[in-house]
Amino acid sequence: MHSFIPSIIRRYRNQRDLTLENVSGIAGMSVQHLSEIESSKRDPRLSSIERIADAMELALMLVPEHLAPEIRRYIASNGRVFTTTQPKKEPSNDDPT
Repeated sequence: MHSFIPSIIRRYRNQRDLTLENVSGIAGMSVQHLSEIESSKRDPRLSSIERIADAMELALMLVPEHLAPEIRRYIASNGRVFTTTQPKKEPSNDDPT
């Protein structure tokens, strides 16, 4: 299973000008451990991801799988686009007479 978590961690850390040392120190893990997570050499436990997110002041959210594509679109558009998939209405067979 491919995870996008390592690249997101690295991207946000770099965007906020945080070093591996900054984040790993706040998260309570070694620089080596964080570096291995960011480079996909180590699969992090959920508790590690939570600590890293907290260290970078990010919210960690679990969403239903069927909503994930829409949430990714929303994030990619910087919040400009959000549409929910509505069930299509079936044509009515009511006879008006």
